Order: sequence, then structure tokens, then C-alpha cells
Amino acid sequence: MINIKKFLTLILLGLMLSLPAWAKDVALEQASVSDARRDYENANADYESITNAIQIQEKNLAEGQARLKKLQSEQAEAEIKRADAKAQLEKKQKELERAWNNSQ
Repeated sequence: MINIKKFLTLILLGLMLSLPAWAKDVALEQASVSDARRDYENANADYESITNAIQIQEKNLAEGQARLKKLQSEQAEAEIKRADAKAQLEKKQKELERAWNNSQ
């Protein structure tokens, strides 16, 4: 019976000595999980920030393309007006030349 008591005592002593090591392992694992969580949160924040910047840029690009299309349309209209005005100018210059030639 004494052998069993010694054996149980040794087992209990071994368990008591291993508890601090087990607690240390748990604390290390908790710290590791905390570090990993922080890294994930930082990476996720970076991803969301970049995604938001892309959405803003895409919106700006779409607005810029619409503005460009409008300006190109206005340019085409201005070119027509310019060509008409040039034709009128040339017509008026010829009329003036005829008037000068007829008055001499």
C-alpha cells in the first residue's frame, strides 16, 4: 500500500509541477492568437482602405469619362459653328472686295 501512496504522491507532484508549464503554454498561445488577430485586423483595414480608394477612383473615372464625352460633344458643335463662322467671314470679305473693286 505504501508503494501505491508513493506512486500517487509522485503523480500528483508531477501534475503540480507541470501546471505552471501548461499555464505558460496557454498564455503563449493566447498571445500568439492576439498577435494573429491584430495582424488580421490590420490587413483587413488595409484591404478595406484600398477597396474604398478603388471605388472612389472608379467613380471619379466614370465622372471624368462622362465629362470628357460632354466636352467632345461640345467641341464637335463648336467646330461646326467655327466652320460656319469662317464661311460667313470669307463670304463677307469677298463682298467687301467686290464693293471696293466696284467703287474704283
